[in-house]
Amino acid sequence: MFVIWEPMLPTDWFRPSRLVQRRISDPRAVQFWDKHHLVAKELRTHLSDWRAECCSRDGILWDVVAIYPKDARWDSAPAFIDGPVVHATPDAARQLSELSRGSR
Repeated sequence: MFVIWEPMLPTDWFRPSRLVQRRISDPRAVQFWDKHHLVAKELRTHLSDWRAECCSRDGILWDVVAIYPKDARWDSAPAFIDGPVVHATPDAARQLSELSRGSR
């Protein structure tokens, strides 16, 4: 699991502190600071049909959950994408459960 932090709010001057990063308690998570929104911009190029009114500011995606199946290529669209994270979490958990059952 990758967690990508990026500066979106006027107060987001620096990478998140360890205290903020502790919000993500899953030990499988690897957290990155993406100051220039490189991941969000690349993800956007693979989402031609997803409307992101909830999760876009100045054309930059943020506050989204994107789930890719095992062995997915970076140039493919995610199997699941939704946001904001706080609202997408239950559906994302169901999607992860379905993907894990399918890979057994």
